Amino acid sequence: MREVRLAVVGVGGWGRMHAKAYAQHPSAELVAICDLDEERLNKVGDDRGVQGRYTSLDDLLGGEDIDAVSVVTPDDAHTEIVIQCAQAGKHILCEKPMARTAEECERMIAAAEENDVILMIDWHNRWNPPVYAAWQAIRNGELGDVRYIYYRLSDTVYVPLKMLPWADRTNALMFLGSHVLDTVCWLTEKRVARVTCRRREGVLKEMGVDTPDLFLTVLDFDDGAVAVIENSWILPQSAPSLIDCKLEVLGSKGAVYVDPSHSRAIAKYSEQTPHGHPDASYPDMFVSPEIHGKQLGLAVESINHFVECVRDGRQPLATGQDGLVNTRLLNAALESADNDAAPVALP
Repeated sequence: MREVRLAVVGVGGWGRMHAKAYAQHPSAELVAICDLDEERLNKVGDDRGVQGRYTSLDDLLGGEDIDAVSVVTPDDAHTEIVIQCAQAGKHILCEKPMARTAEECERMIAAAEENDVILMIDWHNRWNPPVYAAWQAIRNGELGDVRYIYYRLSDTVYVPLKMLPWADRTNALMFLGSHVLDTVCWLTEKRVARVTCRRREGVLKEMGVDTPDLFLTVLDFDDGAVAVIENSWILPQSAPSLIDCKLEVLGSKGAVYVDPSHSRAIAKYSEQTPHGHPDASYPDMFVSPEIHGKQLGLAVESINHFVECVRDGRQPLATGQDGLVNTRLLNAALESADNDAAPVALP
C-alpha cells in the first residue's frame, strides 16, 4: 500500500473538507494547497500542517511531486484547471457540477484519457447510507420496476447569503440539482428522454444575490418512468436543518422513503437553535459529522474512495462520463426554464 501524495486546489468551505480527508487518510499525504486568497491559504495550511502553499496552479504543478489533485473551485471554474492537471499527469477528483457545458466535459474527459489519469467527479451521495440502501433495494429487485421518483434537495438562505461568496455565479439547480440528477440516474440506470423545468426568482435578488430562488424539474424516462425534482435556496434561516432532503421511490412491487435531514437521530433545543444553521436543532449526522477530532460522513467517504482508486490503480465509481451526462441534463433543464418550461428532448 503506497502513499498517495495529494494537493487541493481551492480551499474554501468544501476544499477544507478535502484537506481534512486527505490529512487523516492512512494512505494519503496532503503535501500542497492552492488558492487565490493568501489569508485563507495560510489559515488552512497552518491548520493542516501543509508547507506547500501556492496562489498559482503553474507553480504548484511545477514545484511539487504529487500524484493527484482535488479541484474544489467554484462551479464555473473547473474545466481549465482539470485539463492542466491532466496534462501534467495528475489524477483528478473534481467537484460537481463537472462543467458548465457538454463541450467542456468532453475536453476534460479527453485530457484525462490522453494522459492516462483518473478523472472522478465527487458525487458523494453515492456513499450516503440511506440512499445506498435504496440503491441496494432496487438492485435486489425488491421494488420491481421503478416508475416514479420524487426528490427534494433544498437549502436555507444561509447557503447563497453566507456560505457561497460566488452564489451569483451559480444557482440552486447547478449546486443542488446536479447531486439529485446524478443520484436519480444512478438509482434507476434509465435513460432520460425529456426534461421540463420551471424557474422562479425574486426573493434572493431582493436580498442582494442575483440568482434564482428555486427550480422544479421533471425527467421523463424513455420507458415511461417519471422523476420530479425540487431545488430551492430560500428556505428560512430558522429552519431546523441547513439541508432539506426527501427521497421517495415507487416501484411496481414496493417503495422506499428516505429522510436523512429530518430523521431526528438527534434534536437539540437551546437559546441558539431558533437561529438555525450553524446551530440548527437537527444537526447533520450524515454529510460531515466530526467525532473526537476525526472527520466522518459521506462527504469524506467519496474522497477516501478517490485516494484508494489512485493507490490501487482502479477506476472510480463516479467518472467523467457520469459528469458529462449530468451536465447535459443540467443544460436541458436550464434551456427548458429559459423557454417557459418547454420540454427539451435529449438525443
